[in-house]
Amino acid sequence: MMKQKIAYIVMVLCVCMSTAHSQIDSLQVLPEVILSDVKLRDFSQGVTVTRVTDSVLNNSKTALTEVLRYQSLIFLRENGPGGVSSPSFRGTSAQQTAVVWNGININSQLNGQTDFNTISSRNYDHIDVRSGGGSIPYGSGAIGGSIHLNNEISFAPRFENQLALSYGSFNTPSGNFKSRFGTEKFYGDVAIDYTRSDNDFEYLDTDQRNENGQFENTNLNANVGFTLSRKQLIKIYHNTFLGDRNFSGTLTAPSDDAYQDRNTRTLIEWQASDTNYDSKLRVAHVFEQFRYFPSETNREISTLGKAIRYTANYDFTYRFGKDKRLKTTLDYTTVDGSGSTIQQATRNAFSASTLWHHQVTKKWNYGIQARQEVTNTFDSPLLFGVSSEYAFLPAEQAGTNLLSYIISINASRNYRIPTYNDVYWKGAGSRGNPDLIPETSFQVELGHRFRYKDLNVRLNTYYIKTDDLIVWRPDFSGIWSPENLSETRNYGAELMTDYSFYIGEHVFTMTGQYGYTIAEDIETGKQLLYVPKQKITASVGYTFDRFSAFYQLLYNDRVYTTTDHSDVLPGYAVSNVGMNYTLVKKKEQQIAISLQARNIFNKNYQTIAFRPNPGQNFILQTTYTF
Repeated sequence: MMKQKIAYIVMVLCVCMSTAHSQIDSLQVLPEVILSDVKLRDFSQGVTVTRVTDSVLNNSKTALTEVLRYQSLIFLRENGPGGVSSPSFRGTSAQQTAVVWNGININSQLNGQTDFNTISSRNYDHIDVRSGGGSIPYGSGAIGGSIHLNNEISFAPRFENQLALSYGSFNTPSGNFKSRFGTEKFYGDVAIDYTRSDNDFEYLDTDQRNENGQFENTNLNANVGFTLSRKQLIKIYHNTFLGDRNFSGTLTAPSDDAYQDRNTRTLIEWQASDTNYDSKLRVAHVFEQFRYFPSETNREISTLGKAIRYTANYDFTYRFGKDKRLKTTLDYTTVDGSGSTIQQATRNAFSASTLWHHQVTKKWNYGIQARQEVTNTFDSPLLFGVSSEYAFLPAEQAGTNLLSYIISINASRNYRIPTYNDVYWKGAGSRGNPDLIPETSFQVELGHRFRYKDLNVRLNTYYIKTDDLIVWRPDFSGIWSPENLSETRNYGAELMTDYSFYIGEHVFTMTGQYGYTIAEDIETGKQLLYVPKQKITASVGYTFDRFSAFYQLLYNDRVYTTTDHSDVLPGYAVSNVGMNYTLVKKKEQQIAISLQARNIFNKNYQTIAFRPNPGQNFILQTTYTF
C-alpha cells in the first residue's frame, strides 16, 4: 500500500515538472480580478455552489452565523448569541464541514471545526457555499460541504472607503471600516471589524436573563497584490481575530466561565501565468490559541491550547486548448500542537492531487479527481471523484438567452483525520485515543438546474455513507474516550429557487430554499442529534430609487437532543424585516441608513437545549461610502 502511494505521488510530481518546463511563446496579460481559490471556479462543475454577495454581507450582522442561517440550508447550532456556533451541512457534523479561506482549509487542528461566530463576514468580498464532498481539493473534513471566504485582488486605479456604524438591542455597538486602494500594478485593502455586546436579553416566558453572556470581538483583515511583470504577481492575505467572551448559563444552571480566542493566518502567493498555464507557489502560516477560564471573576486559573501550522503548496494548471484543463497540486503541511490538556505532538503530511476537466461539447463536460496523502500519524485513504454535466437545453440552442436546463452528477470518496483533541487529549475524566483511524465517506449527488427568463430553479438529491465515524463514549470506569464505532448514512433533497421582476422602476426579488435531510445511525436507525429533517428559508425584497426593504423567514424542524429520542426541541419559525434608505447619493459619496427588526413575532425558540434565543430585537446602522 505504501509503495502504491509513493508511486502515485512521484507520478504527479513528474507531471508537474514536465508541464512546467514546456515551451510557450505567446503572452497573456494577467486578468484585472484575481481569485486565490481557482479550484472553486474551474473545477466545481457538477457541484452546487451558492454565492452570498457583498451587498448581502454589508446588510447582515457581522458574524458568519447570521449570514448562513438565513442564506443557506446549513443548520447552525449556537450556544446562545456570541457563543460557540457549529454547522450541520446535509446532516453531517461540524468537523465534516470545511471552512476555506482564500483556498486554504482553516478548520481548527485542535477540535476539527470552525466557530462561525469568530468569522466576520463583512471582511470578505463574497462567500461561497459548496455542497457535497470536497476532500480532494480541500483536504480533511470536506464531507458534507465547504464554506469559502474569498478576498479579491483587483488591479485598477481606485481609492474607496466605507465606514459602517451600528447599534443594536442589548447594548450592542459595532463598527466596520474598509479601505481599498490601487493602481494598474498594485492593489491593497485593509479592514477592521469590531463588535461588543452586553448580550443580556430576557428569556421569554420566564423571569430570567441571559447572564454572563457578554462578548467582544475584533477582526483585522489586510490584503496586498502587486505585479512583478505582465506574467507574474505576488499576493499576500492576512487575517487576525481577537475574541473575548463569557459563556452564558442555561435555563437550569448559571455560569461564570470565560473564553479567549487568538487566531492569525497569513498567506503569501506567487503566481506566474501564460496562455496555456498557471503556476502558483503558496506558503501559509496559521496560528490558533484558546484560553479557558473556569471563573470569570478569577482569571488566575486557566487552561491553554494552541496549534501552529505551516503549509507549502505548489499548484500547476495546464490548459490543452480551450476545452481541457489539468491541475496538479503538491502540498506539505506541518502542525505543532500543545496545551494544558493536550499532549505536545507534531504532525507532518504530504499530499498530491490531480484534477482534470474536459469540456467535450457545448452540451457536455466531465471531471476526474484523485488525491493521496502520506502522514507520520495515519494511513490516509486514496481519494477519488468524478463529475459530469449535460445541458439538454443550452440557452444558446434555445434561440434566446431565456431558457436552459442542465443535469449534473458527481460522486467522490472523502475523509476526515482525527483531531488533536481526539488523539492527544489528557483532561480529567477523558483522554484521547492514539489508535484512531480517519473517517471515510462515499457520496453521490444528482442535480438539476432550470432557468426560464428571470426564474432559476435548482434541485439536488444526495446520498452520503460514512464509515469509522469517531464517537466519544465512556468506558467501564467512566473515562470518556473517542473510538471508531459508528456508521452513518445521510440522504435527502434540496430545492432552491429565485425570481425577480420589474414594474417600471420598481424591482421585486424572491428567493426560497427547502431542505429535507435524513441523517441516521445505521445500527439504530435513529435520526442523529441536532439534525432537523426540514429547513426552509425564504425572502422577499423590494427596491425603488434610493429605498429598499426585505422580509426574511427561517423555519427549522424539530431536533432530537438524546440518542434514544426521548427529548426533543420543537421546530420554530423566525421572521426578520429591514429597510434601507440612501440619504446622499453622489458619484464619489454615499450615506445610507438602515433599520432591521429581528424575530418580529417574538418567537421563543432554542437551537441548543436549555439555551433560549432573544425575542424581538433591533439594529440601526449608518453606512458612509467615500
